Amino acid sequence: MKITRGKVIGVVILLLLCIPFIVGKESKVKGFPVSIFSSYVEGDNPKEHKYTAFLPDFAIWIDGWEKQRSEGEITAYKKGNRTVIVHHPPGDDGYYLHEEEYAK
Repeated sequence: MKITRGKVIGVVILLLLCIPFIVGKESKVKGFPVSIFSSYVEGDNPKEHKYTAFLPDFAIWIDGWEKQRSEGEITAYKKGNRTVIVHHPPGDDGYYLHEEEYAK
């Protein structure tokens, strides 16, 4: 198989298209990734954090978070003894992150 300039350019373009789904940045919930294109939106409730854009499932999985349950617009992710609830209301272009706190 001969490596040509077209194949190299094709692979580079494919990798660039995959970056938003793979790479994430840390959110206000420590250790939980959000999309690199997400922006934080100040809200009324300081325990809920709203972000715009989409949630990168692959980046969440790479960071070690496991999808626990999903009921309609609410999804729970767990890592160790921490649980993060993601709420994506219909008709809204953002999503909310809320970390559950348990009394030990």
